[in-house]
Amino acid sequence: MKKILIVDDQIFYLRTIDLSLQGRYETYPCQNIDDALEILRTKDIDLALLDIRLDNNDDGNTDGISILEWIKKNKEEIICFMMSAYKEFSYAEKSLNLGAVYFFKKPIDISEMIEIIEEKG
Repeated sequence: MKKILIVDDQIFYLRTIDLSLQGRYETYPCQNIDDALEILRTKDIDLALLDIRLDNNDDGNTDGISILEWIKKNKEEIICFMMSAYKEFSYAEKSLNLGAVYFFKKPIDISEMIEIIEEKG
């Protein structure tokens, strides 16, 4: 079973996505960049679903991008998906240019998300 890291600071999204993917994947949910990096260092993760903004104090909205950059430098085999409620195209563009395979705009259709993750992951 593939292992998927799910990172979102909004507990509702995190729990919903986690529950939706359980049974299909071994899930590793977390709410912040520090926990995400710890999981990435200690587990053999296959896929990552990363929210762009993980902290209201993250004025640059870059925590998720920072995790993506870490993955691409240290474990480039991990397939990354990004998500955000922010409508600025620059976040999607930057994450795709860094190597994410798909960008989900919140609110996310869970059925569509599962289909895309299974297709691209």
